Amino acid sequence: MGLLDYYRQFDDLGESEYNKTLRERRAREKALALERVPTLDLSGTEWPELPDAEVVSASVYQARGRLNGYPDPEAIQIRRALAERHNIRAAQIVVGNGAAELVRSAIYLLAAGGGEVIAPRPAQPLYATLAARAGAHVVEPGTPDDGPDAGALARSVSERTRVLVLCNPNDPTGAYLPSERLGELLARLPAHVHVLLDESYIEFQDAEPEDACMSLVEAFPQLIVVRSLSRIYGLSGIRAGYAVGAPGATALLAALAPALGVNALTQAAMLQALRVGDDDIRRRRAAVLEERARIMQSVLSLPLTVAPSQANFVWMTADGLSGEELAARLESSRVLVADGRQFGDPRYVRAAVRDRHSTDRLVWALTEALGGNGRLPRSAR
Repeated sequence: MGLLDYYRQFDDLGESEYNKTLRERRAREKALALERVPTLDLSGTEWPELPDAEVVSASVYQARGRLNGYPDPEAIQIRRALAERHNIRAAQIVVGNGAAELVRSAIYLLAAGGGEVIAPRPAQPLYATLAARAGAHVVEPGTPDDGPDAGALARSVSERTRVLVLCNPNDPTGAYLPSERLGELLARLPAHVHVLLDESYIEFQDAEPEDACMSLVEAFPQLIVVRSLSRIYGLSGIRAGYAVGAPGATALLAALAPALGVNALTQAAMLQALRVGDDDIRRRRAAVLEERARIMQSVLSLPLTVAPSQANFVWMTADGLSGEELAARLESSRVLVADGRQFGDPRYVRAAVRDRHSTDRLVWALTEALGGNGRLPRSAR
């Protein structure tokens, strides 16, 4: 069909019919383009790349040469490496099967059988689930998008309260509670309330030094800081984490540790990651910071509210749409995000921040979902 013939087919069409025909044609073109595009899953928070080859090899070598032997129940080498890294005593550290398992142990130890656990929302539903399984009473006060208010949280504490769980940066909002505000909160809490500070995403924040909040364990014995190697280290599959407490809290920390320690494969991977992983960590952190800023800038013209984030994800809501509706529209463009209902706020969705390609796909899908007319970007094809 020649160019003139192509346009003549529209001569007998009214304007509305003509526009409908073009819209249908564009929809067909989009559908054909998307058939060649793999689904991009931004609903999770784990790192999408494998860890350094040396880290993988360390775990495989351990499996081949020492699978029949018991691991070190105290993970002495790992604790020494972490003590040097954080400039604390090895006795202040306990290694566990992921941050979640350490949080679980702490809740069972401190609040089981009727104690009260405060877990501000929106937050990971895991905290409330663990507290409920321990037989504790769960209190879930709401918090603003920019992070918890120290005064409001202190006022939510009762005589029954035993544990306050805070994720910092928070999952799913990405809000970061600076060490100064955390110190104010700790100073207001009675001695019978322990704060479990989940810093699984701490490497992605650029508000202050990485160990600023952790250093408060020296002044506040009721603070327990939990970290994970599942995110920026890319070790989600082996369940690796550790907890840090005050110099005088060694008995409590010892009670959090797995009865026979962490398995040998996990210990080998953790130790090697601490030895050789710093370059990868810096590269991954820089990529997230750059793409996070690019997402915030790229969606300014859209009817979208994005909460300031200090994590490897963004928390956003669209005008006039529920989180479920926005997630469904994004899925039609083959981009998956997490629906905010699971975190306690159905207005929002959470989308992971990764590389430039992922940012291009997410911004394009948001533009499509909110009525834009952009073409599928070349990098996303």
